[in-house]
Amino acid sequence: MSFTSRVKAELGSLDLAARCCVTAELGGMILGASVLTLSGRRQISLGFRTESAAVLRRALRLFNAAGPAASRPRLMLRERMAGRREYVLQLSDADSHRLLREQGMLRRDETGEDRFAAPRRVMRRNCCRRAYLRGAFMACGYIADPRRRYHVEWVCHDHPRAMRLKRVLAQVGLRAGLSARRGSALVTLKDGDQVAELLKMMGASLAVLSMENIRAEKSLKERANRAVNCDQANLGRQLAAAARQIEAIEAISRERGLSFLPPGLESLARLRLSQPDATLEQLGQQLSPPLSKSGVQHQMRRLIALAGEAALHESGRPDR
Repeated sequence: MSFTSRVKAELGSLDLAARCCVTAELGGMILGASVLTLSGRRQISLGFRTESAAVLRRALRLFNAAGPAASRPRLMLRERMAGRREYVLQLSDADSHRLLREQGMLRRDETGEDRFAAPRRVMRRNCCRRAYLRGAFMACGYIADPRRRYHVEWVCHDHPRAMRLKRVLAQVGLRAGLSARRGSALVTLKDGDQVAELLKMMGASLAVLSMENIRAEKSLKERANRAVNCDQANLGRQLAAAARQIEAIEAISRERGLSFLPPGLESLARLRLSQPDATLEQLGQQLSPPLSKSGVQHQMRRLIALAGEAALHESGRPDR
């Protein structure tokens, strides 16, 4: 089961809230999954189309809680390509008119006839806004698996519906993007914190816990990778420095011999040649008297400087 299906199944099992929130959630579903059919004599039939059984059950529960129904809705099942099923919940004309009036999408004109209009219903309560977002997500929402990326999108039929959804998201503090894809309008969230906040607002507590666990695992892996990369870089620098030190000691040995060096430097030089992979701390602990890392580093600089003098001395000799 995909992460989107798990989230929708969790949202579909939530208890219904107050009547105002039921109306708001139905408004979100109408925004994303509604199908309006016009027939003669200005008859309007409202239906909900979805491929999710959880969304279908939620739509039925919301419809039954929205008020007394004039008649039972019709359920149709359609087979689509690749064995996919599509459910269509078709409401009667009377129930369709009632729900659309409640959403502000139908208004009576001076002649007493219903006409379509843009919904003007303003949701002033945060609980209704959260319910609206829950209905819209169940109808036309998608969320990517957090293991791969943080991404939520709603596929709306037209630009006005997408703009209305974007405004509701802004009212609850979520900054959404707006784009287009193959004739549809897309509203998207791509920030991990905002995706987690959206799941929390909609009531998907289990999905929030799952996402936070995944984010913690990701953060732990990233810290471990940074530590490994840092260790590898330090080891590379250490080996490169050791190679320069050995090269300088060998140059001194060829030109003047290590016995030319003061006793402390000679001991350190011979120790480095015998232990090319040892750290400066390890070399310093084996000296008598012991030296700190900074002390050993200072002595190594002296050896490299002496090697440079030896190279100049060798280059200044006349050819034999």
